[in-house]
Amino acid sequence: MEKLRISKNGRYFVNDNGQPFCWLADTAWTLPQRLKWDDIEYYMKKRKSQGFTVLQIVALDPERDEEMRSPAGVKALKENDLNKPNEEYFRYLDWILDRAEAYGFYVLLLPVWGQLVVGENWMGETFGKTVTAENAYQYGRWIGDRYKEKNNILWCLGGDRQPIHKGTDYRDVWRRLAEGLAIGITGRELKYNREPEVWKELLITYHACYEMETGECSTMSYWTDEEAWISFIMLQSGHGKGIRNYDLVKKEYDRQQTMPVWDGEPAYEMMPTSWPVMTEFHGSWIVRKRAYWSLFSGAFGYTYGHASMWCSISEAERNEGTTYTWAEALEAEGAKQMKYLRDFQESYPLQRCVPCQKVLVSQAKQPEDIPDEHKQACWLEDSGLLFVYFPQGGSEEIDISRLEPGKVYIGWMNPRSGRMEQVRETERKDAALHCQAPTEGVEEDWILILSKHKDAVRVDCRSYGCGEEERAVQKIFNWKEETE
Repeated sequence: MEKLRISKNGRYFVNDNGQPFCWLADTAWTLPQRLKWDDIEYYMKKRKSQGFTVLQIVALDPERDEEMRSPAGVKALKENDLNKPNEEYFRYLDWILDRAEAYGFYVLLLPVWGQLVVGENWMGETFGKTVTAENAYQYGRWIGDRYKEKNNILWCLGGDRQPIHKGTDYRDVWRRLAEGLAIGITGRELKYNREPEVWKELLITYHACYEMETGECSTMSYWTDEEAWISFIMLQSGHGKGIRNYDLVKKEYDRQQTMPVWDGEPAYEMMPTSWPVMTEFHGSWIVRKRAYWSLFSGAFGYTYGHASMWCSISEAERNEGTTYTWAEALEAEGAKQMKYLRDFQESYPLQRCVPCQKVLVSQAKQPEDIPDEHKQACWLEDSGLLFVYFPQGGSEEIDISRLEPGKVYIGWMNPRSGRMEQVRETERKDAALHCQAPTEGVEEDWILILSKHKDAVRVDCRSYGCGEEERAVQKIFNWKEETE
């Protein structure tokens, strides 16, 4: 596979030919510990057919199993020592990464999960700190060297924790881990705050948590631009209902030192909307909202997640908070609708779009008290294309003064079905054009496409699967028998 790099304008990823890379990721943190090889094959075939291009995976994740064992029961670390990695465990991770490459997936790989650094889980239970400033460098060097030849890996430090956690500063732990990765991958001793152009070759980000007390949730919340090892920005917009991730993206998009930004952990489908009471769950609408809001705000891509897939819930683990198995979660409505997002991204180079909220005349005249009514616009300058996401349909006055006088073509894409509807022609008479979505109401979202060229108002339906083999994909295991 081609190694990705950051575009010249610092906004997105490109391949060897300089073409924008379509980042559509799935959150699959626990694959190495939770899914056996035949399940991995089934999972990857399914996600491939749904248009996903990136898998987000953790090498050492204790959230579901403190011992961090493979599905065969092999512990990841001997004697729980970070610098005694178990070769048998990592051979299974090797295989997973090889299969990801065979299916054409890039992998955002976390060497360790943040719990191993801070020594505390989200239930308040404490543990010994597995990763420290003393041993992080050697482990980083080891795992970096192990995967230095794999072009499909991008790196992510952190793991759902801020680098300053409950008053304790862990930044030097993460810096040492990054420096270890650097020598393992490049063979060069790099300092965390020097030679940024060399660091960009490694493509490392940091996965923060959503900090309830402050609302901070960005890679850069507790880091500065002196951290040369950070080359792109991840947001964890979190699982709350009223999060305005369009504002979170815009804040990072507008920063003085430009870096690619994306929402790498938004609300998961079927995740409870509040804790500890679990009576309401996120549906596919919030997945679509966070996706199109962020993409139209300047994000280079999007990451989908499901409450049962990130932790690979089995039949025996169903409960009030996770009513689906991981295999059932693969067929969730929002997951299927990610294919339509991929189709949209492949039809238009969204990575080159520029946010342009000023074109929304009606919205600018009224205060935004309800996030679910927020419309988001972006503009593809070199093609004369304008896109607007309507989360609840309805109408809007669109300033089209940037389009040349004459005919204007309008189309509506349904992000629930992927179909184009009501493509029509109109004559530009005034600076503002009244646009009415086909429907209006909760979960009735639409995407407006405006262009001076009729043939540009379209979304091409594509196939991303594995041919005849993919059409025959089915889950054949009897989970109840296997878990008895």
